[in-house]
Amino acid sequence: MLTALISLSVSMIANAGFTASVNRTSLASHETVELTLRTDESSSDAPDLKPLEWSFDILGTRQQSQTSIINGKKEFTRDWVITLAPKQQGTLVIPPIKLGALQSEPVTITVSDKKPDDPTGDSSPLLMTADVSSESIYVQQELIFTLKILFSVQLYDDNRLSAMDISDALIQQLGETRKLDTIINGIRYRGFELKYSIHPQSVGEMIIPSLTFTGVAAEPRDPFGSIFSSGGKPLLARSPELNIEVKPRPENYPASETWLPARNVSIQEKWSQPLDSLTVGDAITRTITVDADGLSAAQLPPILMAQPKGVNSYPDKSGTEDRETAGGVQGQRTDSIAMIPTRPGKITLPAIEYTWFDTESGEIKTSRLPATDIDVAADPNSDTLTTPVVASPIPLPADKPAECPEPAGVTDATPLDSTNLWQRPIFWQFLTAMFALLWLVTLVLWRFKSNSATKVDQQSSKAGNSHGLKEQSSEAEAFRQLEAACLQKDVPLTLSELKNWCRIYLGNNLKNQTSLTECLNQLGSEELNSICNQLSASLYSAQAGGAATEVQLTTLLEVCRKVRDTRSGRKKDQKLGRLYPE
Repeated sequence: MLTALISLSVSMIANAGFTASVNRTSLASHETVELTLRTDESSSDAPDLKPLEWSFDILGTRQQSQTSIINGKKEFTRDWVITLAPKQQGTLVIPPIKLGALQSEPVTITVSDKKPDDPTGDSSPLLMTADVSSESIYVQQELIFTLKILFSVQLYDDNRLSAMDISDALIQQLGETRKLDTIINGIRYRGFELKYSIHPQSVGEMIIPSLTFTGVAAEPRDPFGSIFSSGGKPLLARSPELNIEVKPRPENYPASETWLPARNVSIQEKWSQPLDSLTVGDAITRTITVDADGLSAAQLPPILMAQPKGVNSYPDKSGTEDRETAGGVQGQRTDSIAMIPTRPGKITLPAIEYTWFDTESGEIKTSRLPATDIDVAADPNSDTLTTPVVASPIPLPADKPAECPEPAGVTDATPLDSTNLWQRPIFWQFLTAMFALLWLVTLVLWRFKSNSATKVDQQSSKAGNSHGLKEQSSEAEAFRQLEAACLQKDVPLTLSELKNWCRIYLGNNLKNQTSLTECLNQLGSEELNSICNQLSASLYSAQAGGAATEVQLTTLLEVCRKVRDTRSGRKKDQKLGRLYPE
């Protein structure tokens, strides 16, 4: 009996089978293959799919079982259907798969490099297309990439699209996903469209990689409710790989200008109040906005507004914004500056220009704001000098000379009141004695004050020499602080130390009433004034810091040293011009 049982067990193992088969042996790199594992053994074991992960992406699995009775004989089969996406091209081997003690045979397939150049000619339930606005563009020029995903079957919501990753390029999705509905080869497809804005940052060949979309198709009948089943059929589609030529900027483009390849650039200004009603001391804000089609806001340089004489300028708010349109991205940059006129009359603000490259016509263009004239009226509330009124002498008749009135006589009958007191001789004697005494006291005080003043002048002379030495020492220390701030690359600290050094260097004691602008005007260096405006504008720039700021700080320090060297030979007793010239 024991021998019979052993023989029966061996016979059952020998009859048990585990096979592997595929629905196709030749496919393209963007297509999928279905691997079917079948066994006639009824057990709760599941096949080990880890060996497949070396050469394939497992998109989904499902299983089904079937029991039938033929000629009184009961037969059982269980299938596992695995959807695979090849990771590489060439000849691939699906390795043996184990199911408990059973093992399937290896299966060989061929994966070609055929690209889905015409996916519309395919009748697959899932299609992908990719288009670009141009196959040859300039560096930093915008490229529009359009991706369409179409499907003829119902998909579950757990769809996935691989991320777009391009080295050395700025990528931005344009707007929301747009739904599509079309008919291809008599088959109705639904789907959606995505658009991307791509700005390459280096010259050469740019490769837009193939994107992969995976989804699960809902099947009308899904009788398999086990844990191993995903409840649908996995689908996969890939977009074609695209090669784009990226050209350098043209040689005739000005080297001193920022490279701005765009479809259109416009510039406009706005004032906080009308320009025909300005008076000295009024604060007014000028806001300049630049709109660029085909450029992001991060690519737009700050707007530098020159500061004319007679106006104190202070950088105000700045901002950037990207607008997503159907034709591409539109970058917007806004810079504001607050201005206060300091003198009446006509003040001219220089023109502002923005140089850019038209990618559609291939021409170098300039967007320009013309020069603006401002008429500033004097402040009616300011103090004015008035001519003192001098009383005119009363003319006397020409025929009658001036006569002194005769003194009135004093009699004994005249009462002694306050009016007659002025006519008494004793009263005048008393006044004479009092004035003499006061004169003597004044003479003594004047003599004492004269001696004291001599000593004070000697002390003041010594103190003045000491103060001059201290002032020279203070100026040198202030310049060292300015050098340290420049080396630290701290723009706010540099401007503050520059202001402090200018006050000491110019000998200005009105520290609380003098601005950096007024100090720079007193120095008379247009180059230093321009550098300070650029540094002030960089504080509100989205691209604050960097190599440009370091160059500006170095140039500022060199200009200050030249100013010191130029004026080092002046006479010490030379008087500086007025800080507030009329």
